[in-house]
Amino acid sequence: MACTDNATAAIHLPGAATTISAVHPDIIQTHILTRLDGPALASIATTCSQLHALSEHEQLWESICHATWPSTTTPRVRHIISAFPGASRSFFSDSFPSFAAVDTYRHANIERTPELVTAVDLFHGREPVLSRVVETETESGWFRCSPFRVDVLDPKEAVATAMEYPRSEEACERLREELRLSWIVVDPEGKRAVNVSSGRAVSVERHWLSGEVRVRFATVVGGGERGSASEAVLCSVTVTCGSEMQVREACVQMEDMDGTILNGRDSLGILQRALEGKRGTFFVAGEKDRFLEFMNRKRERKERKMRDERRLDMACVALALLSFAAISTLFFFRI
Repeated sequence: MACTDNATAAIHLPGAATTISAVHPDIIQTHILTRLDGPALASIATTCSQLHALSEHEQLWESICHATWPSTTTPRVRHIISAFPGASRSFFSDSFPSFAAVDTYRHANIERTPELVTAVDLFHGREPVLSRVVETETESGWFRCSPFRVDVLDPKEAVATAMEYPRSEEACERLREELRLSWIVVDPEGKRAVNVSSGRAVSVERHWLSGEVRVRFATVVGGGERGSASEAVLCSVTVTCGSEMQVREACVQMEDMDGTILNGRDSLGILQRALEGKRGTFFVAGEKDRFLEFMNRKRERKERKMRDERRLDMACVALALLSFAAISTLFFFRI
């Protein structure tokens, strides 16, 4: 079926031809549009004015949001979404793609974000494993000065799963391919949302002693001035499973190229720029490559720093020896 802006495109049926306008709107909305996912619905809305109007209905986008992210069914998130300019459609537009990495530093108004709401959904294949909503205040001195970290599970909480324990490197790679994570940060005050997860895991590691499986989802984003440790910042989500593959921990942190965990104030500035920035493609295929590039730059920065420190140490030793020799010579001639 093709459609133009005046909705006169033909639908070819055996022995007949009609236009999209001849199809009752209720049939289109009930039996066609409800079968589409978010990207398909957004695409078909651009074909003609009639389909654009029919695809604007809030119930369609609300159902898509709930199907895509089970965490959006909670009363708190539903209330926040209802206040967005386009309600569920705006929320989906913000949250479905990941944010594009910001390469240049620009100031963000972090004072107008008194609270962040985090909606987390973890899937193994098509099966939901974990859905949580966490509210984090951002105005206290403790939050702004302490290392930034948002946990979605209580310390003693564990969520059982049907996943098999990966006992080989091949099994770890399969698990990495099968897991999907959505980590949506919502600014209720600014009525914006952003998905900071890489979608697919960038690494799966088994701890040699405890047997824990640590899955990392990471997105690289511009953090600060060029040449500084925060030029590129890793927004890292770690999901930790026990030896029986129960989820014991899921948290997000911001790490610079020196390996330092950023505090709440600096992390909030990065999140604010992500909330206001452009969106890329959801589940970015190259995010693992960006993660490996970040880790390589981090290692090179550490090695360069160690070389500089060794040079400084050698210079200090040489200066000390010269000083000792000068003092010894002076003392000798005085005698």
